Amino acid sequence: MSVGTLSRRGGSVSQPQEDPLFASRQLRRRFSSIHAGAIAGILCATGWSVSLAGLLAAPGIGASDADIDRHYSDPSTGTAAVIWVQVLVFATIAFLWFVGVVRGRLGDREPKLFGTVFFGASILLAGLLFVGASFLAAPAVLVSIGGRAPAPDAVALTRAAAAVVLSVFAPRVATLVMFATASLGRATGALPRWLVWLTYGVGAAEFVNVTISVPTIYVMPVWVAVVSVVLLVRRPPHGFDLEPVEPAP
Repeated sequence: MSVGTLSRRGGSVSQPQEDPLFASRQLRRRFSSIHAGAIAGILCATGWSVSLAGLLAAPGIGASDADIDRHYSDPSTGTAAVIWVQVLVFATIAFLWFVGVVRGRLGDREPKLFGTVFFGASILLAGLLFVGASFLAAPAVLVSIGGRAPAPDAVALTRAAAAVVLSVFAPRVATLVMFATASLGRATGALPRWLVWLTYGVGAAEFVNVTISVPTIYVMPVWVAVVSVVLLVRRPPHGFDLEPVEPAP
């Protein structure tokens, strides 16, 4: 007897259990469709780019003491930083939804090695972004919560720590996500060949880059956006998307 058909046992009719999270199989299919994952990826890329740009707008490591005092003397600085951090949190949740949808589409067809690297590196990348954003926002949050401006040396120190996390650690972990995604896309046919090789090239360049610069922070959001748009407009290969749910007789 196939799943989704009704069976009579002892005079009673039994039905397949519904997903307790989504309440119905149809709703689960909508939220776990490849289109939903692609939209989550676009939201993630947009949220990451906007929030990081907002946090990086604060005075940098080489800013003068007068510039730092002037920037953090504005009470709205702390409020803005909290908003940007909240945006980054929701964008990261969208990224994890994107990861979950991709892994759900692959199912048993997922190569275990690349699937494990993809999942583990995605979780680690999310954590690193949280840590880096915390360093960037800490001086402004001190203004909002403590009611006083941070010392210029403290601002320079937290900014340097954020640079290490976001320009050294995070890009290297991001390349693992990119390499694993390209390998999964190549093995399953979920991604076009040009995007697979472009991902390998960009990931390799990012991995060997030894500079600490702001542009490296935006490589991952741009790549997520490109992959999401391709998944949104490209028809998935056979077997990559769920089969339609047949109505019960």
